[in-house]
Amino acid sequence: MKKVIVGITGNEKELPPMSGLTYVAVVKDLAEGVKAAGGLPIVIPIGTPEMAKDYVQMIDKLILSGGQHVSPQFYGEEQSVNSDDYLLERDQFELALIKEALKQEKPIFAVCRGMQLLNVALGGSLKQDVKHHWQPQLEGTSHDLQVRPNSRVSQLFAEGSQINSFHHQSIKDLAPVLKVTARDPRDGTIEAVEGRGRLPILAVQWHPEFLCRDCDSNRQLFDYLVHQL
Repeated sequence: MKKVIVGITGNEKELPPMSGLTYVAVVKDLAEGVKAAGGLPIVIPIGTPEMAKDYVQMIDKLILSGGQHVSPQFYGEEQSVNSDDYLLERDQFELALIKEALKQEKPIFAVCRGMQLLNVALGGSLKQDVKHHWQPQLEGTSHDLQVRPNSRVSQLFAEGSQINSFHHQSIKDLAPVLKVTARDPRDGTIEAVEGRGRLPILAVQWHPEFLCRDCDSNRQLFDYLVHQL
């Protein structure tokens, strides 16, 4: 049986810092989650928007991975935070990947920054700075989840499920073609969205790849991506 090919967007990292050596980087746990679910992960390095069509034709499904802030120019705002954690080339390329995936009707799963970029690509906007959403340790969780009944997320996560939190930005205005399926009960921050109707989109604000080794629900999220989305 042919494996489902899942493209994962890659970041760029200078390793070690100040070395002048730039690597294509993806958190290994994302690829491992896809493999454990029976899929075949392929890392997509940052390219030009013109390359997006060919990349999307190669894959069955697309994961938009985490990383830098999304440049506010793409939702009509000026930068209001003191940060240099942006990568314009990545934004431009991944926006082109999203456009092609929708055009080619390839399902999209988005994580953290990926969810934020997806919302922007579909006509939404972001809060440029949110407080108390960055937990001190990579391992573990920081708050629970308020889940919308009869959603894709509710098939996998029970009300009150514990999730992690590693983000300084969040969704402000939701894109019209998306609907909210989970929130942070502490302040209402949007934690999961999915496409309206049959639009094959699922996105989460937390990092399931950091939790799937010890959590059945997050493991099943990758299984859902590979076999059902």
